[in-house]
Amino acid sequence: MSNKIDSILCQIDASDAIIFEGTISVLSVLSSDNSKILKIILKQDPENRNIQKVLKSAKEKNIETEFFSSEELEELGKVISDTKPYNLGRTHGGIIAVILKREFISPLELINKLPKNPSRATIAIIEGIEDPYNLGYAARALYTQGIDGLIIPERDFGFSESIIEKASTGTFYKMPVAVFPNSSKDENAKINLIDLLKKEKYKIYCIDKKAPANSKIKVNDIFDVKFNERTVFIIGGEKRGISKDFLNNADEIVRIPYAKNFSHSLAAQTAATVISYEIHRQTRVKL
Repeated sequence: MSNKIDSILCQIDASDAIIFEGTISVLSVLSSDNSKILKIILKQDPENRNIQKVLKSAKEKNIETEFFSSEELEELGKVISDTKPYNLGRTHGGIIAVILKREFISPLELINKLPKNPSRATIAIIEGIEDPYNLGYAARALYTQGIDGLIIPERDFGFSESIIEKASTGTFYKMPVAVFPNSSKDENAKINLIDLLKKEKYKIYCIDKKAPANSKIKVNDIFDVKFNERTVFIIGGEKRGISKDFLNNADEIVRIPYAKNFSHSLAAQTAATVISYEIHRQTRVKL
């Protein structure tokens, strides 16, 4: 193993860092305030426009860069695949970033980042997505349709952060993301989150088929809903759906009707796309 590769591995181990690869992901973290890049590794290829674009951006931000030959990149990929719990793929295009794992903010910090009343603000809460690709797809839909922030249950994403970012095509790190404690740490975490949001004048919409038993919460088709200026919508996973603490404390249940008879739920990332698109449709400003 060369000294250059050994140095990269030591840097990853010492900082509990992860690797992002490819033009889209690396340019995304370079443009994000939510990332801390330790080093960028580039293939020695002065004719490659993407490499030169990343190099220019890294220099503007005073981020350390190091050039590897094709052989060194191949060896680095093999060593990482053999020694780390993830693989360095073959689609990096000679562009790799070593970054610190993301530090997520609290829901209150997220709220304080957003416009205050009477300005419009929309937050999504997603619980139950386990697959990092699906979370990335959902983040892409939310970001592109103008959702201001995302709140998710606390978890250690670890090395799946790079998968989420690639699936989101660079949008996950651009979006403010907050976490709330999972139920094993705080059984009242979801109720406390709802109380905080309502205190800040947000209206809570749960995306589901029906209201809980014996509940008087209104259920409306998405076509009949006029979303509030300060909106929070909650989406559950396909297996468990939305938890009772969220459902029982919602202001309104929003149903996505089907055109054909179908008894199952939409995938969470699909529901995120439908809801965020409709909010965008209602709030868009014609130029």
